[in-house]
Amino acid sequence: MSQVSRRTLSKNVEKKMYSIFFNALARLSNPSDIQDFILDLLGPAEQTMLAKRLAIAVLLVKGYQYETIKDILKVSQETIARVNMMLNFRGKGYNIAIKRVLREEKLEDLFKVIGDSAVGILLESSIKRSLRRERKRTRKPKTALG
Repeated sequence: MSQVSRRTLSKNVEKKMYSIFFNALARLSNPSDIQDFILDLLGPAEQTMLAKRLAIAVLLVKGYQYETIKDILKVSQETIARVNMMLNFRGKGYNIAIKRVLREEKLEDLFKVIGDSAVGILLESSIKRSLRRERKRTRKPKTALG
C-alpha cells in the first residue's frame, strides 16, 4: 500500500502541487495520453484501486446490489460502503465522471441498436433482391397459349 510522508508540506507548496497535478490531468486530451500518464504515475495496486472505485460507483448508480458488486469486483463491503457514502454526500467528481461514462455507454448502445437495425434492413433488402432474382430465373417462359 502506498504511503505518504509524515512530514507535512506548507499550505502554499501543497496548493501549488495540486494545481500542477490537476492542470496536468486537464491537459491530457485523449484516452491514450491519460493511460500513459496513469501507468507512469501509479503503481499496479494504485491503478487497480482507482479503477475498482470508479467501477463500484458506476455499478451502484446502475442499481447493482452490494453482494453482486463484491462478487464481480472482488472488493469488500466496506469499500463499497465508502464509495456509496462518497457518491451520496460529496461525490461531485464521481457524479461528473459517471454521467459521462453512462452517456458514452448509452451512445454505444444506441449505435449498436442502430447498427443492428441497419444490418437487419440491409440483410432484409438483400434477401428480397435475391428472392426476386431467383423467382425471375426460375419462371417459366410464357407461351402463346397462356
